[in-house]
Amino acid sequence: MRRLAFIALFLAVAATAAAAAPTAATRPSAQACGGILWRLKTFSDRGRQRVKIAPRLTTIKAIDDRQYPHPLPRSRSTSFQRQTWRVIAQITEYRLDGNELRLVLFDDGAYMNAVIPAPACLSRTTRARGSISSVWSRFFAACGRAQRTWQPQGAVVYVDGVGFWSSRFKMRRGMAPNGAELHPVTGLTPIAGCGT
Repeated sequence: MRRLAFIALFLAVAATAAAAAPTAATRPSAQACGGILWRLKTFSDRGRQRVKIAPRLTTIKAIDDRQYPHPLPRSRSTSFQRQTWRVIAQITEYRLDGNELRLVLFDDGAYMNAVIPAPACLSRTTRARGSISSVWSRFFAACGRAQRTWQPQGAVVYVDGVGFWSSRFKMRRGMAPNGAELHPVTGLTPIAGCGT
């Protein structure tokens, strides 16, 4: 009798935990995963196949010097958004920002954000889904457990990511002045720090 009561209690706790789990894991949505631009942010938008996936080497400064598009694109309407870029940078800080891991990148006096969406927010249509999920897992394993508050880092890395325009009027820490980001990050290779 006691064993049956224990099993019933275990099943009740498991059902409660499942009900409390975030729905993003099974059904990514704009509400759960980043607003109206979440498909761009998770590389699951209609224009994803137009993106050149092989990264082109550039610098944060060169990205920062690009002209801010007006109005803010809600689709892949600029050449910056249709390319995967590679930069060498120091990760100065990082934190969890909703369902994303936000990195502040620095090189040669210039700053920019790079963002890794949570695997739970990637849909079946996400391009490079395995690469994005792998970057998320490897960062947590090698670089540190992210929290909701900013944490210092210091690692020097190669970062690959798809060009993305964020609103420059919604100022974020370490943000490029023109709102340019690498979002999502599709590759991250440590040069110094982060387990090298």
